[in-house]
Amino acid sequence: MSILAANGRLNLDTFSTEFIKTFWAPSAVTIGWLIQYGMVDAICVGASRNYFKWGFPKGAEGAPDPLRRAMRVHMNQAENSDHMLFSMWLCALCGLPGFAATCGAVWVALRHMYGFT
Repeated sequence: MSILAANGRLNLDTFSTEFIKTFWAPSAVTIGWLIQYGMVDAICVGASRNYFKWGFPKGAEGAPDPLRRAMRVHMNQAENSDHMLFSMWLCALCGLPGFAATCGAVWVALRHMYGFT
């Protein structure tokens, strides 16, 4: 897939169309991860802090157990998600976008289940 036109200029229309056709599944998994991480994890931790009256400068030391677990799950995902996204996109760019998207979707689903157990 060449993104350079005959005149040597970057042809973003062709690149965008081909990219979307080829990598729609990993893109959908990335969007799903963003929704799950931003909407569910971050909001749940914020709501837990509000429920337990535990201000934002305070850390997890001395926090009630449910809040400490929510904070631990959130930080665990924040630490592991960059490795998952990098590995998924590397696999997709190396020629296996379907396999990469499947593995990424399984990871997102399992992280979601882990967050609510």
